[in-house]
Amino acid sequence: MRVLHVTDTFLPKIGGAEIAIDQLVRAMGSLGVECAVLAQVNRSAKGKVDVPYPLRRYRWPGSSRWAGWWIGKHIARMEREMGAFDVLIGHHAFPPGYACVTHGQRTGRPAIVYPRGGDIYEVSRFRKKPGAWRKLSWALASASSVVCASEAMEGIVREIIGESAADGRLTRIPNGVNIEELRADASASIYAGDARLHGPFILGLGRTIRRKGFHLLIDAFSRLNAPTWKLVIAGDGKDLETLKAQAAGLADRVVFTGLVVDADKRWLLQNCRFMAAPSLEESFGNVALEAMACGKPLVASRASGFAEIVWDGENGRLVELGSVESLTTALAEYTGRQLERECEAAARTAEAFSWRSIAGRYLELIERVRAGRK
Repeated sequence: MRVLHVTDTFLPKIGGAEIAIDQLVRAMGSLGVECAVLAQVNRSAKGKVDVPYPLRRYRWPGSSRWAGWWIGKHIARMEREMGAFDVLIGHHAFPPGYACVTHGQRTGRPAIVYPRGGDIYEVSRFRKKPGAWRKLSWALASASSVVCASEAMEGIVREIIGESAADGRLTRIPNGVNIEELRADASASIYAGDARLHGPFILGLGRTIRRKGFHLLIDAFSRLNAPTWKLVIAGDGKDLETLKAQAAGLADRVVFTGLVVDADKRWLLQNCRFMAAPSLEESFGNVALEAMACGKPLVASRASGFAEIVWDGENGRLVELGSVESLTTALAEYTGRQLERECEAAARTAEAFSWRSIAGRYLELIERVRAGRK
């Protein structure tokens, strides 16, 4: 079986979607599927990408008006070079998903669309572009199947395309986690010898954008009576300087690391006491599984996907969306006692989300759509 994954964001850019797509492709390959990736050129992230599968690039056409046609042109070119693929998977409903569905209908092959959140949320830039939104909606309603990572994502898709189009078309498959990699040795990390992190610390991991809720986390942390604790915010994004200014009054109690990868990321995950993820909106929450793979519980908001993998009082705590008071209460509880039971529960949760298991569910879906079954 040959599967082409098409995406408008990919490595070397580091984020939940980019890592998840790479891990899914690798896991499908380990199950005997011949996969390739067609990805947009990263305009900001630079560096060589070393992957064990064919990777081709396309440049952004400069306008969403032409994006679907442009990507479709590159899909056709890739098939002329490598041969036809049995199934196309578009990561993001538009423009990759739209391009996959139009190409699939033209060639008589199934196309699966995976909306990843930002493309269909209320804040999506495509909702402000009628032409792009029509194409996005059409792709969701016309795909062989639409993969939804969470119940919340499924609800958004149903709202966009209506119950009749959604009936039998939506498939729930969560993201996975590379447990072995995250539990690997991290002693080479620069943070292993960082005196600032020798004591207990809370970890916030992700892009430093408002949707991730780090401004709420800093506010809540400032209210804690826990002078020996630190807050580490690991990530980069457009709001990083604003967050640093907000935390200035806390001196060295808040540590900003910028983007972390490899051993540095593993060390922070393995050595934090727990993770805090107060996102205002989250399609699934890959960071939740990454923390749990390292045996760390979460204090997370009831945003979308988090509420489906964080079980309040078992492997973490769920707090009210956007509530600093609720977040402060949960942080105070977790900084005030030992968390052995929650750590064990978190590790058990992660075991059920190995990428090999998730890839197997994709193969089951692919067999269904190839057979013409919903």
